[in-house]
Amino acid sequence: MNKTFKNPSDRFLKIPGSINFRDFGGYINAEGRQISTGKLFRCGNMSEILPDAFDDFANLKISAICDLRSHEETKTSPTPSGYPFESRVHLPIWPGSSVQFQTKFMESEEEPKEKDFREFMINVTKEIALDHMDVYSKFLELLLNTPGGFLFHCSAGKDRTGIGGALILYALGVEKKVILEDYLLSNKSVELLARTRTRLQENEIGKNLPAETLESIVRIFSGVEPIYLNNAFKEIEKVYGDLDNYMSELGFGESKIAMLREKLLI
Repeated sequence: MNKTFKNPSDRFLKIPGSINFRDFGGYINAEGRQISTGKLFRCGNMSEILPDAFDDFANLKISAICDLRSHEETKTSPTPSGYPFESRVHLPIWPGSSVQFQTKFMESEEEPKEKDFREFMINVTKEIALDHMDVYSKFLELLLNTPGGFLFHCSAGKDRTGIGGALILYALGVEKKVILEDYLLSNKSVELLARTRTRLQENEIGKNLPAETLESIVRIFSGVEPIYLNNAFKEIEKVYGDLDNYMSELGFGESKIAMLREKLLI
């Protein structure tokens, strides 16, 4: 029997050491069909998943783990090796403006403001969607051809993963309102908030910020806002006319979308 989640926060899986780990099951598309539970998952960095939780992870029966992090990120925070993580596939995305942003403010004498970070996140989300279409094409092909459960993740499980999740839900016929609600669920991840605070406190930018400014930046960097995804969709539509054309450019026209729906919907 397919599980439904009455409370959106119930989608979070309690795998010790994981962050922002969620099941897509139960979402209903415009035709009334439902995404199967236990087939499609998303999360953040898995490097801190504890050995005691490996069996819990194995019980999810995941056949492919798609890692969207950069080469550098996989080296500094490697996914545990061997069982049950041996099915990892690396499809790296590294938004160039993130490096430019850090360089800009490390060289500047001015203290970065909250609006600077928010504008940065808006630009990065757009960049992820438009500049890495080759990766998302491979990502969707991997999902389509994976026989069992499919997990995809990046570092926080909200930006690169957020775009990936939005594309999958759109392909499955889920309404944009629900796609946005799922995207915004990252704001409910307590572990993500705590880990982002620690990371920024250790970062060159965060070390010198007043406590109040740091907390506002932590909230922005650990969360997502409607404008991030809405603006990315708007920019896609500017370039490709609509999301259907964009999906076709990814190699997912009507026939492959129908196959994806047959695979994941009940």
